[in-house]
Amino acid sequence: MESVLTLSDKKKPETLKNTLKCVAVLGLIAVVCVTLLAIANRFLKAEVTLDRATSDLINTIAPTGVSNDVAFNEGKIKMIDLSRGGYAVKSIDEYNKQYGSASRKVRALYTSTDADGKTTFVVEAEGKGYVDAVVMLVAYDADNKISGIVTKAQSESYWSHIKDIDKLYAAFIGRSGRVESSNIAASTGVTVMGTLGGMTGAVSIANDFVTRLGGVSTVPYIVTDAGVLTLLRKVSNAETFTCYPVGTDAVFNAYIGNNGDRIVEAHGNVGTYGQVTLMVRVADGKAAQLAYVSDTFAPEDGHDSSVLRGDDKLNELFAGKSLTDVNGMPEKNLAGSTGVTESGSGLLAAVKNALGYTFTQEGA
Repeated sequence: MESVLTLSDKKKPETLKNTLKCVAVLGLIAVVCVTLLAIANRFLKAEVTLDRATSDLINTIAPTGVSNDVAFNEGKIKMIDLSRGGYAVKSIDEYNKQYGSASRKVRALYTSTDADGKTTFVVEAEGKGYVDAVVMLVAYDADNKISGIVTKAQSESYWSHIKDIDKLYAAFIGRSGRVESSNIAASTGVTVMGTLGGMTGAVSIANDFVTRLGGVSTVPYIVTDAGVLTLLRKVSNAETFTCYPVGTDAVFNAYIGNNGDRIVEAHGNVGTYGQVTLMVRVADGKAAQLAYVSDTFAPEDGHDSSVLRGDDKLNELFAGKSLTDVNGMPEKNLAGSTGVTESGSGLLAAVKNALGYTFTQEGA
């Protein structure tokens, strides 16, 4: 008997073919998505910045003695650029490559300075919790032991199961080195071990980082950082530079070029919009050449601080002037009749700090 193919039978191969095509397309889409995600994780990492919320948290665990507004606006709390401070650790990225892992890493280093000039290190670090990263801020005493701790961010589903967060934080105080979750749990009764593991992972790597940091080194070194060299060559034609770390709030570093040029990296920390850092080459007691390292002039500054931006304007205002000259400059109309006040105050402070710095030896 001759078999007869029905319409349904004829469609079966075509349906199978279409199904395989869909599977192949979905597989390709999945591969592309995974690749794009990997690229994003590698190259599009969100940059950590010192925002107001972070500053307020730091002011609770490393008190400046002033209000949150003053601490943030007047630079009592700062994010540290390791490549510019003479620290033993020169780069957070390099540190994480060597000592971090997929489950724990350091994100940033801050300092908090009180009215007596005491500076406290605060490390921002993250560890892998039960759900995702738990980000901690950890403050340290002079012996690199934990003096304060707070959670900056977490998305743990079991966070609400932590009955007494203050008791949990207290269990970390005074600790250093690797911190085991079991030890913390035993003293606090915390049972959400995955979440606690994120906290202890973050704290452990923060403890290791601050120990390796070594504080501000006073040992001179040859500058090799490309970014720093670019800035130095804006004010000097020397081929090489030796850095003499200073590490005060007024002067970060002093440099001497192989041609004898002397450069001061000075900070002006005055006024809401006046926090600036400058490279100033000093010769014969005068500012010979100047360049911005950084400025925090806010674009919403109603006094048009933009008129003070740019190295050309810096040199127009200050090149050739001595400390006496700069002391005599009126900060309220520094840029003419623009009404610029607080931004001008910061610039004047930075230049005064540079000119007031004394090279007491062949360098520092």
